[in-house]
Amino acid sequence: MRGAALGMVCLGLVLTQAPGADRLATAAAGEIRCSNGDAVLVIDQNPWRLRLLDRDGTERFAEAEAPAFQVGGQWISLGRVDLAESGDPTVARLRVQLGDKMTAMADVRRAGPSGFRVQVRAEAATITAVRGTAALRVVEEIYGFGEMWNGHVAQRGQAFDLWDRGGTPDECAFMPYYVSTNNYALFLNYGGRVRIDVGQHRSDRLVYEATARELDLTLVRGESLPGTVRNFLTEIGLPQRPPRWAFKPWFWLMADPKQPGAKIDTLRGEHFLEMTDKLHELSIPIGLTWFEPPWQDARTTFVPNPEFSRDMPGLVRQLETRGVRTLAWTVPYTTKTASNWKEAVERGYLAAKPGAMTDGGAVKLSATGELDGSYYNAIDFYNPDAVRWWQAQIDRSLDTGIRGYKLDAGQDLEPDARLHGGRLGADVHNSYALEYSRTFFGVLKQRFGGDFLMVPRAAWVGSSAYTNFKWPGDLSGSFGNNGLPSSVYSSLSLAFSGFPFVSTDIGGFDDQPAPEAVWLRWAQFGAMLPGMQTLHMPWWYSPEALTHFRYLTWLHTDLTPLWNTLANEAAATGAPVCRPLVWTFQDDIDCWRVDDEFTVGESLLVAPIINGNPYREVYLPAGEWFDFWDNGESVHGPARVHWFKGWAARDKFPLYVREGAILPLEVTNDFSGFGWAESAGFVTLAIWPKATGASEFTLHDTEAPVRITVARDTDEELLIRWDATQRNHLLRVHLAGGKPPVAVQGPAGVLPRYGSLPEFRRGDDGWFFDAPERKLWVRKRSHGAAVTLSVRFGPATP
Repeated sequence: MRGAALGMVCLGLVLTQAPGADRLATAAAGEIRCSNGDAVLVIDQNPWRLRLLDRDGTERFAEAEAPAFQVGGQWISLGRVDLAESGDPTVARLRVQLGDKMTAMADVRRAGPSGFRVQVRAEAATITAVRGTAALRVVEEIYGFGEMWNGHVAQRGQAFDLWDRGGTPDECAFMPYYVSTNNYALFLNYGGRVRIDVGQHRSDRLVYEATARELDLTLVRGESLPGTVRNFLTEIGLPQRPPRWAFKPWFWLMADPKQPGAKIDTLRGEHFLEMTDKLHELSIPIGLTWFEPPWQDARTTFVPNPEFSRDMPGLVRQLETRGVRTLAWTVPYTTKTASNWKEAVERGYLAAKPGAMTDGGAVKLSATGELDGSYYNAIDFYNPDAVRWWQAQIDRSLDTGIRGYKLDAGQDLEPDARLHGGRLGADVHNSYALEYSRTFFGVLKQRFGGDFLMVPRAAWVGSSAYTNFKWPGDLSGSFGNNGLPSSVYSSLSLAFSGFPFVSTDIGGFDDQPAPEAVWLRWAQFGAMLPGMQTLHMPWWYSPEALTHFRYLTWLHTDLTPLWNTLANEAAATGAPVCRPLVWTFQDDIDCWRVDDEFTVGESLLVAPIINGNPYREVYLPAGEWFDFWDNGESVHGPARVHWFKGWAARDKFPLYVREGAILPLEVTNDFSGFGWAESAGFVTLAIWPKATGASEFTLHDTEAPVRITVARDTDEELLIRWDATQRNHLLRVHLAGGKPPVAVQGPAGVLPRYGSLPEFRRGDDGWFFDAPERKLWVRKRSHGAAVTLSVRFGPATP
């Protein structure tokens, strides 16, 4: 984590020990070298120029020109740099010329396993901005910058300001961080406005400019995009994992659900019970809801509103008996009508208005409950006393039984606000979101361990270490640029920034109910994210739409073992659950600018339909890809295909399964098509074996990791193995062609063959081959032991 003691080793330098000081001298004329693992930072001495190399000398990053400070309205570049004395062996201190008369000091430290942090501070008191450049190669792509709303995931050729703002969409998770296909990442540690030009003005340069008064850079290398992101997150904090129950669908309300489009003040606690019961009647799963603003008696007291519910703890318990966890909505501010307003003002716990302690505390709200206007009522999360005061109120609210918070807002800190420690709102406008999440996370972690959920709107670099989910804020219920398409692009851009657990408001927020076509296409996208949520009630739509939505909710729910396995991987490595194609297929340059496709893990490829057309072009990387809807169809990639299932086919979308896939599911009914009620109590493994060769998957769900392998060396035998486990397995093996199975051998002998699927469903260990569907079903209880199954193939028998 940043702020911990960081070591430093300088290559090619002679260390001379003297009483009370360490003296460093360069061995190579004209440059200073520092190493960290396999990374080498080179600083050219005259003038300053940074380069990040592999240990073998391969260049990953290079400044196109020396960084510059704006002093008195004039840009002055860093000049000659020399080593200076440092009393700290973990720091390399440098003296840097800044123009003819000024001097800057730079400190270099290790950052993570393969990176460096470089901080440059100048003596001039009139510095108003910093600027830097990175050289762009002819063949190179850039990703990151947080949650991007410009219609792109690959950002080369774009220019934009990183400055959070509310609206539709809510642009509230911009981050001055990016990662390159040249396998390095750069982070500019400044929480205010940053202007970025990714090769738009000059195709060979990335330029950043910030209204900062010092330059604070972190540079990290890796062996690949995933390795680079992992190395960076190791320095700033790896993501927190959500609880397993968070992977069931989320439903929430903004008003009386019997009145679509009703005002927020019609919302009452009993509506959540009615909603849950109605969903159960429709056989639609629900695992989570949250109470919107009317739950508390004022913004923001954390005190239940008796008009919303006379017994909020009882309401929460009733929902929990129905299998539903509950969160509460909150914001990072308080208002004049709140019982804690006076104390907040008197103790100086709020962001101060210039020339006054604060403003009057009165606020104007929109019809949907959003702040309308500019205010100075934000909690000063930089003030330790204010944080403890706010956390005490959060902690008391948890006595109601809620299991976490939906953190709304956080992107509206006024630029001229005054905060603790002399900070200005302009300098922490974006990074304020990090402190907001950190404040809530501390309380929830202490109370619940890991069994809670946080869903913030706003975020910044490092926020994922203090939350376990992210939602994008308010969107239009349309196919427009502020609707479904932007949710796809923004969710995928977050993949590179350390936010593996994302969700989206299916159907958007501004239009209730959203048009049916929009809601359905959005639901298809949302079902393939780890968090599936909507505030649009399924019974508002046609029976056909409801049926398809029910299917999607069960497909999402049945995939819980997969979601949880990928969640454990994400917490350990920072790998996103939903991965832009370049994440897995970096060597395929045709994947680099595919902005609207992703894989769930490595095996399911999703290409959402984000407009009114029933067709779209899909890029499939190398490998054999089976059509999810018709396993008899497959495409050998790399290939571009025109996906089309008919003009009226709204119940399908481009979804492909990679050859070799092993997908774990937890099935309790027949809605998803992966099993039946008899599947309950088993882990269903849906397998698409390779024609030749082996594949594996490590299931890390409710017990220690269990390695599963599937191998075929000839067309006569298929071997399926799994490690010792307390869970039993039900296999659904897709056999693309060739000879049919004639026998299945288990550890204790040949398994019995059932004559029909109904017999298999009712039976014990054994197998059945569904010849028309080309699916082999096998049931095998593990009894806590490792298992190897041998499937033999031969001529069909009568």
